Amino acid sequence: MPDSFMPHSKDVERRICQLLDMDDQELAAEMDRYFLLSDDRDQKICDTLGEMIQEVDRLISCLDDMESGQPEEEDLEQITR
Repeated sequence: MPDSFMPHSKDVERRICQLLDMDDQELAAEMDRYFLLSDDRDQKICDTLGEMIQEVDRLISCLDDMESGQPEEEDLEQITR
């Protein structure tokens, strides 16, 4: 797993100490920032997942067309020649 996903214990310890040293307003602001970043990440994940689902649906539709024997445009061009 990349280091960005698994912070080193010293980094975690330092971050915890920073949070403990904050007053209530600073901590509230930090939590707001954290939740906004989390919402942004969640939105990016949802958007990407939506795009992936659309692509899978398109591929399934193509497979259904192939299985049902509907000719492709290339096949139709060869037939009309």
